[in-house]
Amino acid sequence: MIGLAGTSGSGKTFSALLMAAGLAGEGGKVGFIDTELGRGAMYADDETIIEAMPEGKYYISDMTAPFTPAKYVKAIKEFISYDVNVLVIDSATHEWEGSGGCQDIAENNKLRGMPNWAMAKMEHKKLMNILTQCPMHIISCLRAREKTKPVKNPDTGKIEMVQEGLQPIQEKNFMFDMTLSMMFDETAPGKPKILKCPKPLNHLFQGESSLVTKVVGEKLKAWSDGGEAIDKVVRNLRREFRDAAAGGNDYLKAIHQRVENEDKSLLREIWTAEFADELKSIAKEADQISLNQDESDQEENPESNKLIINN
Repeated sequence: MIGLAGTSGSGKTFSALLMAAGLAGEGGKVGFIDTELGRGAMYADDETIIEAMPEGKYYISDMTAPFTPAKYVKAIKEFISYDVNVLVIDSATHEWEGSGGCQDIAENNKLRGMPNWAMAKMEHKKLMNILTQCPMHIISCLRAREKTKPVKNPDTGKIEMVQEGLQPIQEKNFMFDMTLSMMFDETAPGKPKILKCPKPLNHLFQGESSLVTKVVGEKLKAWSDGGEAIDKVVRNLRREFRDAAAGGNDYLKAIHQRVENEDKSLLREIWTAEFADELKSIAKEADQISLNQDESDQEENPESNKLIINN
């Protein structure tokens, strides 16, 4: 799974198609889910793309609102049935903040006036499950924007907005689940800043002139087919911990105890301070959502709080 995030005009779609062509190889098929009103078709007649693609073509499926996670899942399954080897999703951002996406799901199903993120994240999890389990290579393009956050100035005591740089527009854990992820900027189209990369692939993105090309895709394919493989056990275990954390602290503690009993060495490999903090944050949020929902149920059904004694 590969994540390409960037601003408009940064070259992420063009780069994704070239990479997909290399990953597909001779005789392969490249699919394209287009949520951008025909952006995918813009490159169908581009000489560079035609020359790069197997048999000079790729297969486009247009997607319109509502951009629900279920709609993405259905489209992905259709490409699987069509024996596509590499699928480009442009863009995965719509699933999160587009019309009908996860943010709308949370807002349109409020509990006690609060967004229902438990429902939204459950739907999002279904998409992530198929992305991690499907037989295709997946390249997800994401929009990015400058992010700021309020920070208290220790000298003045006033709240100031601090720039955090470009951030992908998606659920906060999305990029963690990618095998390879990168950020593009319109000031240097096609030249990525690497966010996450397996060590055996670092050499592909070194040097001032490094761009994403078909050759990069071919080398990714060679590595995936016969090179040093990703440790799927570790990756799946991280996913299992995040899923458990989404159920709250009790679930998180239970899986931690199980893994510790089964394989302490494996637990030590993934249990970094950063990962622990991430899980604690997810679990805390899940417990708060559950608490809000319980309070809402009690207010709607006050009779359920009464103790009934049968004599």
